[in-house]
Amino acid sequence: MRCIRKGAESAAMFCGIMNLPPPPTKFNNILLQAARETYEESMAEAVHEAVEENEGGRDIAVAVDDSWQKRGFSLKNGVVTVTSVDT
Repeated sequence: MRCIRKGAESAAMFCGIMNLPPPPTKFNNILLQAARETYEESMAEAVHEAVEENEGGRDIAVAVDDSWQKRGFSLKNGVVTVTSVDT
């Protein structure tokens, strides 16, 4: 569906019309949970490392940049980069 620029709702409708099982929402939920655990652990580790390098101080200057994919109205793909100014 992505290659014809249609979203998840279109995929669900197509599967219903073609008498196919619905898109794998259970797998998507499992994947989301695994991604959430991974990024939370990664961010916590990065904060701990930055605080150690700053000799225990938590007043750390950072630069933030983000980008979002703009194909479709319900698409939520994006990326955020946070870099320490001291790097």
